[in-house]
Amino acid sequence: MPAANALSTSLNSTFINQSVARTRLKRAMPEEKAQDSLSIQWRSQEELKELVKEDRPMKVLIMGMPRSGTMSLVAALKQLGYTTYDFVDRIILGHMPLWTQALRAKFQGQGKPWGKAELDRVVKGFDCVLDVPCPFFTEEFLSAYPDSVVILNKRDPDPWLASMNSTLFHVFSWPSWPLLAKLDPGFAGVWYTHCTLTWDIFCSNDYDEKCKQKYLEHYDYVRRVTPKERLLEYEVKEGWGPLCSFLGKEVPEGDFPNVNDKGNFVKAHGMLWTYAMFNAVKNVGIGAASVGVGVAAWWFYRTR
Repeated sequence: MPAANALSTSLNSTFINQSVARTRLKRAMPEEKAQDSLSIQWRSQEELKELVKEDRPMKVLIMGMPRSGTMSLVAALKQLGYTTYDFVDRIILGHMPLWTQALRAKFQGQGKPWGKAELDRVVKGFDCVLDVPCPFFTEEFLSAYPDSVVILNKRDPDPWLASMNSTLFHVFSWPSWPLLAKLDPGFAGVWYTHCTLTWDIFCSNDYDEKCKQKYLEHYDYVRRVTPKERLLEYEVKEGWGPLCSFLGKEVPEGDFPNVNDKGNFVKAHGMLWTYAMFNAVKNVGIGAASVGVGVAAWWFYRTR
């Protein structure tokens, strides 16, 4: 089975849909937030297979950076009827190697740069895209889908960088990832290669002032390439009003969603780490299982 299919199949069957994984996550966070996180982020592979059979015109491009109210915005857009394509969907569908190729083509000159045909291949069935590396391809998306609009979700750079360093960059700093990537190439290797390349392109994996400067430059880039009539600069604290007005939607009843706090983010990635560790133990050999389990527990809690 090709690596991408193996990744999506194993992740779905062993992690995403496994009752023990859901139970652990629910124990790790309040019940309401756990359900929100699961329902917002984790469609099953079966659901996605049916979804990508449909043709939906691309409508909304969320081109802001992660940790800028992204998951709350996703929850809001789903409530408004949009079908979002985010990072977890790319994992389950086996798209991460494709996006790695896209990054290398655009930023390193390796391979054919992506155009509409390549984008259609990965976003078929969705009408809204978000999360890195999609924002790095704003021009390509705008050209491929001229009827789409851009939401530039944002926050002040200092709290954004602090949030990144306590979530995404904190997870990337766990020293076990390079070894896991070698021992579990089908999952950890794909994930780690993609993520390190993404942030190397963005900020040379420098998670301090350079990263903050690149954040500001990214927002200038999106403003520069997006026609003003197709652009909404937006902070989730603004709530439903400006979002619904821009999209031509009625304001729903109830409060604007508030999901995916940083503690839950790290716990969810801890589960991914555990999944990768057990894959690594299995790949090394069943005789190493008892040692591997002990090492997994010690290493995870040590590196958090």
